Amino acid sequence: MSEYGECTEVLVDRTVLIALQAELGGDQAIIGAFVRNYVALLPWRVSRLHRALDNADMEDAMDAVLSLKTSSHMVGAICMDRLARELEIGIRLVPNENHLDELRPLVTQIEQYVAGTIAELESPVL
Repeated sequence: MSEYGECTEVLVDRTVLIALQAELGGDQAIIGAFVRNYVALLPWRVSRLHRALDNADMEDAMDAVLSLKTSSHMVGAICMDRLARELEIGIRLVPNENHLDELRPLVTQIEQYVAGTIAELESPVL
């Protein structure tokens, strides 16, 4: 379990998207496209984390986790954001790429929340 505890039943903070929509002048089309893009790329981002660990590629692991963290934060995917932050810390703390495999349980935990996060984001938001 992460230092943030289990993710609750709420995986997405909808107020983040509402605030973003307000900043963009209320344009729902832009928000919809932004969310669709995040949803489409989320499984790929997580599989990229797995590949980076499989290949013991520290640079790719960091790039992948930063992509996941930033994009999750922007859409209000609070569970993904929190777990990605924890994974980023883990990557920074491992002594070298040979220890990246120790982070696999956290990537597996992230993967467990992909479907739920997508489902929440695809439900009517605004």
